[in-house]
Amino acid sequence: MAMSNRPASVPSYRLYREQSGEAADFWLHAETIPARTHLHNWEIALHRHDAFFQLFLLTAGAGELMATDGAEPFSSPCVLFIPPGAAHGFRFTRDVDGLVVTALADRLATVAATDRALAAFAMSTRVVTLSKPGDGIAGTIKRLHDETAKHRPGSGLLLEALVVDALVSLGRQAIDATDDIPAGGRDALRHAELETLIAAHFREHRPVAFYAERIGISSAHLNRISRRMSGASVCELATGRLLDAAKRELVFTPSPVQSIAYGLGFQDPAYFNRFFRKHVGTTPGAFREAERARLQA
Repeated sequence: MAMSNRPASVPSYRLYREQSGEAADFWLHAETIPARTHLHNWEIALHRHDAFFQLFLLTAGAGELMATDGAEPFSSPCVLFIPPGAAHGFRFTRDVDGLVVTALADRLATVAATDRALAAFAMSTRVVTLSKPGDGIAGTIKRLHDETAKHRPGSGLLLEALVVDALVSLGRQAIDATDDIPAGGRDALRHAELETLIAAHFREHRPVAFYAERIGISSAHLNRISRRMSGASVCELATGRLLDAAKRELVFTPSPVQSIAYGLGFQDPAYFNRFFRKHVGTTPGAFREAERARLQA
């Protein structure tokens, strides 16, 4: 079920009552629901997060999701989806348990751009009931939480894929529950699957045929779907993910350009430099210097 959103007077926070303090490279945060709600007597006043979206996985307890036009009851197991800028607050029962994931809005925008059904889903606050606590969506959100706590090799790559998986799966379940599947829904789902696969494999520089085989259609058909749904070919989508990852690592990590190139699957750092300059218009080193100067201004 969807709920409407916000007046400008509702305060905006990064995390609830937390306007600063995250690291400069913060894009994903995960914690238990009780970790923050018990500090506020299990009630969170209306607020919003302009630059972030949130997923609340409720595994125990119940409550009300508040918006500017009223409140909607919910009970476990369910997932609450809060889009960027949406005014929301909570009243939880004291036995509430579960997880909350907060992520930068650009990850949601990438998923929403893949098809109209997911874009429509992502515009409103949602309460999505789960059939059981351990279903696929719940498992994905639990993996997100676990992965953020462990800082294991490859965590960045895995977290990107898990966020896409959680959003696509949640959107599909919500759409299926309302029978709100637009014309061309099969192709929309194929394109969503393509986005998920690209998120998991873009560092491997796979050809279009790899993705087409995984989805079960021809390369030409997949490219037609991709261009119709997103305005970009499969190769252009994969290139975009590579460039986004390169830019983040150049700005937010101290890694040498050569190490970033190898981490993104380039065997020759010189080729990475040419690739980056072709698409961005400047070298990786110059981009890093300019962006860091802009952020410090």
